[in-house]
Amino acid sequence: MSNKYTTSLRGFKDILPEDINYYYSIEKALKNITYSYSINELRTPILESTNVFDKSLGSSTDIVTKEMYVFTDKNEDSVCLRPEGTSSIVRSVIEHNLIYDRGIKKRKYWYYGPMFRHERPQKGRLRQFSQFGLEYFGFSGISSEIELIILINKLFTFLKIENYQLHINSIGNQIDRDRYGTEIKSIMNDNLSILTDSEKVTLEKNPLRLLDSKNVKIKDALSSLPPLYESLNEKSQKRFDSVTKLLNQLEINYIVDNNIVRGLDYYNDTVMEWKTDKLGSQDAICAGGRYDYLIQSNYSIDMPAVGVALGIERLVELLKINQTSSNETKYAILNDSSEHISLFMKMSELIRSTYPKHSFMNTDPESSMSSQIKYAKKLNDKLAIIINNNQIKVHNFQDNSQVEIDISQLNNYLN
Repeated sequence: MSNKYTTSLRGFKDILPEDINYYYSIEKALKNITYSYSINELRTPILESTNVFDKSLGSSTDIVTKEMYVFTDKNEDSVCLRPEGTSSIVRSVIEHNLIYDRGIKKRKYWYYGPMFRHERPQKGRLRQFSQFGLEYFGFSGISSEIELIILINKLFTFLKIENYQLHINSIGNQIDRDRYGTEIKSIMNDNLSILTDSEKVTLEKNPLRLLDSKNVKIKDALSSLPPLYESLNEKSQKRFDSVTKLLNQLEINYIVDNNIVRGLDYYNDTVMEWKTDKLGSQDAICAGGRYDYLIQSNYSIDMPAVGVALGIERLVELLKINQTSSNETKYAILNDSSEHISLFMKMSELIRSTYPKHSFMNTDPESSMSSQIKYAKKLNDKLAIIINNNQIKVHNFQDNSQVEIDISQLNNYLN
């Protein structure tokens, strides 16, 4: 029988042993790929000043108005659990002057950790979720966003995730977005009856967000509106043309999607989302774009930037759907001499130190051999390692045979 003291909070999830290896696989891939691109890791606190996000994300965004976990601490300061990573990373690189690399304002960072948003929990969306992100500072050319696209595609290939599609768009500058937002308002003011109360608030504060609405009636009403990328300033149009041209030259598949506008106020020009049809309404598995004016606006430093972030839980769900195994091979070590427990412990530690890349589990060395074998077979139904004093034997469950070996020969039996 459960009660509020024996169940996790709604939207918060325990990661159980059968799932944890999915996370290990993803984290291993992230570290390997970021290392190959010489990107430095940066870790920031979970708790931040509320102002860090109020200024960066925009006062009208859902995250700020509805979803942040905000409270007053004992110093009467307004603090919050971080809802996303970019704003924290920007705050950190400014505070510690990390944007300079040997006098050059070009740096690349990655982060990984828990984020918190008070959203309606559903598959692929929790109130505490793990996020991985990449942030490039000082890179104004299109090659920076192309490199991020290549990196994320490479990550998905490494994880054997195939059922996704890259969607890109350009949202130009603030003048472009304001002009386009005025056109949206003009159309929707004639169709207010199809809007919910929350959609009316969105129309007033951030009308571009209606472009990715799931409301079919809104989509129909806005269908006559020309794409935003056709209404951009000349500089943004040329930039987006260069982005698509380079993607074509590199034979990277993509879709130009006018509905990709991103939900945060700090984006400009190129925005992108990787989508899948395997997760229902939570179809975005990675997203990001340029935010060239965020640091100038909040910290008075001219610093172009671009970044992407992905939700780890959604990747885990895709790995499960794809039936990608999360299990690593484990080997049981059995004791066939209960009178020599200390020798068994020494020998099992010698095996671990000799083969540090493999996983070994000691069974209960004081229990019967039949009990140990029964447990070992559940751990690995192919073989087990038996120690008898100084002797090492490999037990084959397939034909129930045993062979005595030297420790140096054990590698021939390990995957």
